[in-house]
Amino acid sequence: MYDSEKITIGICSPGHVSTNFMTSILDIARSQRQLGQFISLQGSGVISRLRNQICSTFLDKTRDDWLLMIDTDEMLTIEGFQKLVKAADRKTVPILSGVVHGAWEVEGAIYPEPVPCIFRTADNGGLYSVHDYDEDSLIEIDAAGTGCLLVHRSVIQRFRDEADPVHQQKNWGFFQDMPLGGQWVGEDLLFSLRAKSFGFKIHAHTGVQLAHERRYWLTKDHHTDFRRFNLPRHHSTEKEVTDGSSE
Repeated sequence: MYDSEKITIGICSPGHVSTNFMTSILDIARSQRQLGQFISLQGSGVISRLRNQICSTFLDKTRDDWLLMIDTDEMLTIEGFQKLVKAADRKTVPILSGVVHGAWEVEGAIYPEPVPCIFRTADNGGLYSVHDYDEDSLIEIDAAGTGCLLVHRSVIQRFRDEADPVHQQKNWGFFQDMPLGGQWVGEDLLFSLRAKSFGFKIHAHTGVQLAHERRYWLTKDHHTDFRRFNLPRHHSTEKEVTDGSSE
């Protein structure tokens, strides 16, 4: 990416965000010269509607070269942002993702499985998550989530140019959810698949690792599992408490 190119950050939220997320954005804003506009839209329900509005606003209201879409439950560091800027290129790397881990439920397990939201196409046409990769490297992929996705303006303009003139028109042709091959495909992966069909390459930078805020219920099963590997910090007798606190 050239030093003269500008980046718009686009976020969508229910109207409130965590302090950690906003602090990370402010840290980036204070330290970088390439940031342009900031688009923040709020709402609830279908997330694809907000993502479409982000893209439409970016094209209509800014002249910036890149749109960085980042979810408000992620934390992007200054170093990570700089790596994205250095690796992105309007011709060779027009779509660039960081690595965000989703939390996928596993039947019978008490913890969710951390799954990198970067994907490649399998022989049967389905997508599989890329778990093994070179550290701190630029790798080509076939799809990515939108947790942290840097996209050149030409890609977003191509989506507008390809939109259905009757129903999507200029504002609603960027993101959509729909079934493919009997499986429901979310708006983020379908965006990637369509971008690939337009001829754009998609990459991920494995050195840009984002913390992803997750919430779940703690139970006795977690306590029992934890004790397999760790001594309890709190004990049942006064002597044990005293001994433990003095160490």
